[in-house]
Amino acid sequence: METKEVRGAKVLLPSEDETPVSSWPFGTPLEGEKVSNTEFRGVDLSSHRWEQVELSRLVFADSRMMGLTMEDVTLSDVLFQGCQFDYATLNRLRAKGSVAFVNCRFREAIFTGGDLGSTVFDDCSLSGVEFDSVKMAGTDIRECEVSGIIGVSSLKGAHVAPSQLPELFDAFAKDLGLKVSEI
Repeated sequence: METKEVRGAKVLLPSEDETPVSSWPFGTPLEGEKVSNTEFRGVDLSSHRWEQVELSRLVFADSRMMGLTMEDVTLSDVLFQGCQFDYATLNRLRAKGSVAFVNCRFREAIFTGGDLGSTVFDDCSLSGVEFDSVKMAGTDIRECEVSGIIGVSSLKGAHVAPSQLPELFDAFAKDLGLKVSEI
């Protein structure tokens, strides 16, 4: 079994004998299903809806997930690489195993509730992302663009880089409604 390591997260990949798939074999909404052991390349999941879905041993590469709605989705050994999650709504996601987002874009995406502890975001654009009551202790966002994040209190316990602190402070001040004035 092959794994891919991303910043310490070891994602178990689909079986080597599985051929990558370039079209999504399910309709929308996708409810109460288990999807596993597949690599999806270049699939368009824009405006799809997933509810109570379990995703395991999956790779999504270069896929469009713009406007995707995920509710009560469980992720275990899932790698998203080069995917666009612009305007996605991600409610109550649970990372139960290694999960990595590599070079993904999340313009104006909304994460609500859920637990992304130990998830890795590597070289992702999180600009303008809203986090609301998300558990992110252990989540690594050190190599990400973080300007304009909303809901920085969800980042409690997350790994950040010193270079991100000015942008995160600006987001924190905005979240608290601080009025910064000269003396």
